Amino acid sequence: MREIATFRGEHFFLSNFYPAAVVGAERRRYPSAEAAFHGGKTLDPRERDWIAAAATPREAKRRGRRVSLRPDWDSARHLVMRAVLRGKFADPDLAAKLLATGETRLVEGNRWHDQLWGDCRCGRAACDEPGRNFLGIYLMELRAELRAATPRPTAPASEGVSARAA
Repeated sequence: MREIATFRGEHFFLSNFYPAAVVGAERRRYPSAEAAFHGGKTLDPRERDWIAAAATPREAKRRGRRVSLRPDWDSARHLVMRAVLRGKFADPDLAAKLLATGETRLVEGNRWHDQLWGDCRCGRAACDEPGRNFLGIYLMELRAELRAATPRPTAPASEGVSARAA
């Protein structure tokens, strides 16, 4: 099976660091999926604003490590990620790019030891086991949902048969 093993280069659009606006909780606009995800960590509107105002996705991630976590974060993080991805890929151009990946397996390969959202391929013994790759899994699930929601082209009418005669 084909695989996209890194969300860089031509596949950067799959990364949460890709600059694509996402509207999050309380209709707050985030400049990237990374910022929206970290904004979802807290219930404090001021902290969400602080994350949304970060100049880069990296800065949003750094700020997200310093906020007061919502009490249900351990269970909510997956719901937040799915909601963020739906928001990001509501953009028709991004949705078309995701659909264009076809049946290719999507893996958020990384070297920063993220074994929850991706699959670290740094070569260290601690990362020998494949990561859980939830970001890739949720992108593939969303791709399937988008495909199912895309109208199928109708077959052209047979030659010689008019619509009135049918």
